[in-house]
Parts: sequence; C-alpha cells; structure tokens
Amino acid sequence: MTSSNAPPNVTKRVSVIGLGSMGSALAEALINAGHEVTGWNRTPGKCDALVAKGASAAGSVAEAARVSDVVIVCVTDHATSTLVLQTDEVAGALRGKTLVQVSTVTAEESRDMGRWAEDHGIAYLDGSIFGYPQDIVDSDCTIIYSGPKSIFDASEAVLSAMGGKPKHVGEAIGGALTFDKAIYAYAYGSTLGFLHGAAICRAAGLTLDEYVEQVVGFGAGSKPQLGAMLIKQSYEASGATLEMEAAAYDHVVRLVGELGLDATFSTAVSDLFKRAMADGLGDQGIAAMVKVMTKSA
Repeated sequence: MTSSNAPPNVTKRVSVIGLGSMGSALAEALINAGHEVTGWNRTPGKCDALVAKGASAAGSVAEAARVSDVVIVCVTDHATSTLVLQTDEVAGALRGKTLVQVSTVTAEESRDMGRWAEDHGIAYLDGSIFGYPQDIVDSDCTIIYSGPKSIFDASEAVLSAMGGKPKHVGEAIGGALTFDKAIYAYAYGSTLGFLHGAAICRAAGLTLDEYVEQVVGFGAGSKPQLGAMLIKQSYEASGATLEMEAAAYDHVVRLVGELGLDATFSTAVSDLFKRAMADGLGDQGIAAMVKVMTKSA
C-alpha cells in the first residue's frame, strides 16, 4: 500500500526509535504510506499497537538500525538520544545510513550528535515538529529540517510521509532547532501582546468583545511588507517613523501605570524604542528595530 504522502513506487525500510505519542504517530504515518517500519522503545509493550498495524518490533536499537535505511529518533531529550545511539554496536549498524533526529534537543546538542554521526559515516538531519501527533497521522503537519540538502532530497519519501509537509531550512546542522525558536519568539511575543491589550481593556472596565474583534487580523497585512524590508535590509519609513511609533507607545506605558497593571511587558517594549532613538534610528521605519535586537550579535 502506497499513500499519496510518498512518491509512487518508493518504499523505504524505516526504523523509529522512541514510541511515545509522537514517535508512535510518526511510525503510524510511515506505515500508512507503505514503508516497512520497525519500532523500538525502552518499554517493549509500546510496540504492540504498531505491530498490529503492520510494523516489526526490534529487540535493540542496534537491531532496528541494522534492518533499516533510515532511522528516526524521537526520544525525550539529548541525554536519552546519546544513551541509546552512541555505542559502538549502534554506530556500526548505522554506518552508511541516514539518522533523522526529531527529539527535543537544542541546536548545540544536535550539532554534537551531528559531529558524532559524521565521525561514524552516518548521514544526519535534525528536525522540529510544528504540530501534534494526530496532525502527523492526518498528514497536516509541517516538520522543518536542517542538514545537507542532498540528504534531505534523498530522504524525501520518508520525510513526506511524516506529516506531509517537510521543509528544508538550511544546510547547517542545528538550523532547524534555531528556526523553531525564532517562530516561538514570534508566537509568544504576539500572544503576550494580545493578552496585554486585553488586560488594559479589562482594567479600564471595557468589554473584551470589541477588542477581540478588532485585534484578530490586525496588522496581518503589514507582515509581508515588514518581511520584505528585513530581507532587503532596507528600513526606510513608508508611513510612521520610529520616532512617531515610540511617541505613540509612550501613551501605552503611561496608561499601564495609571491602571496599576504589571508593567513588565510595556517597559520591555519601551526600552527597545528608547535604545532605537539613542542609536539614531528615529527617522527609519519600525523594521529598523531589528538593528537594536541584533546589536550585541
């Protein structure tokens, strides 16, 4: 059986190391795409449900590596990855094959694993999953990867089966793990900004219905323009200057103080504006704030 998630007539032998909720979803998606799947977990019983769906169970990580062309690792952390992978037996079984790390690790930890893989003749990619287990099974999940593009391309059938939306974001190992933190930085920053505005409304005795209606989608149209300015590194003001933006935000800071709200968020934003003014960026557009954020780098 071959699903539309994998290129036609391309079947791979794939092992999945770590069969928690996410690892099991990855394995199930691979089975659904027609790949020959072997699973391994420190608790053997975790393999039973997948065996019932057509997978095989390996008695050890080395055995799982020996029987497959591509090995997916989805365990708790870097310490666990190191423990189960970095043995002479596993290294020998993985030589000449592809190892894909999608565990919860940092960029530096992934680079450590990448160096170990290179030393042992193992092709290596790291990835970050932007979704939940069911999204993987439903082929509605983006997984971003970094590492040599040639390895990404050679693994297309397997990577496409897992979530349906594989994206290569850079050749450097660890890039995917840095990229996902950049996405998190945006997501949490925008979410906290949304909640900060709601707190102002609530403290002022205003209903939130109109606030929510107005804020949803607010500023979405400016994102492509800001993105283009960042890519081109051209920060000319197309509307308001940074000096005007800073003056407008001063009113937010004052209102937060008058309402007796926690000022942590507004103070942090205000400080960025002040640093931009001090750096002589007042006549540029708000995209120039990236210069302040990257100044120490």
